[in-house]
Amino acid sequence: MSKFQTDYRFDPETCRHYLNDHCTVLHCHHFMTLYTQLADDAVHFEGERLFKEAAEDTFYYLLQNYFTKHNITQLSDQVQVAEDYWKTVGMGIIQFTEIGKFTVRAEMLTSHIDQGWLEKWGADNKPINFITSGFIAAVAALVNQYPIKSYSVKEVFSLIKGDHKSVFHASLK
Repeated sequence: MSKFQTDYRFDPETCRHYLNDHCTVLHCHHFMTLYTQLADDAVHFEGERLFKEAAEDTFYYLLQNYFTKHNITQLSDQVQVAEDYWKTVGMGIIQFTEIGKFTVRAEMLTSHIDQGWLEKWGADNKPINFITSGFIAAVAALVNQYPIKSYSVKEVFSLIKGDHKSVFHASLK
């Protein structure tokens, strides 16, 4: 059983959603696919790197705060909470299939951003899960008790490329 609890509220005055005391944009593949395409196109501005780092910074802080507030210290509980958080904000279903100090592996059978991308533009020849990569880097660092920016993540199989799942490998830098 997961230790992830959702405390959701909507502020009608500001029209903002709050999940566990943090202002949150719940899944929106229109927003995410357009910004991912912008990041992908911004090669001279390192859009992919910036998007990954923004996601890593955000999820590291959110998950670290949640783990502390709810006294989540066991590795299996931390991983389950991270997977449930990802699903709750509407990103898809992710599973961490290997957690080691030096390598972490995660798989996604469903992805809201991949689904949106495929509907808008069709398949692509390179992975576009920059946000997911940042999320995985944050989880890898947190559960292994390393500081943020300790892991690099590569998407080795990708739904967007026609693979039956996306597979990510994180390795300690």
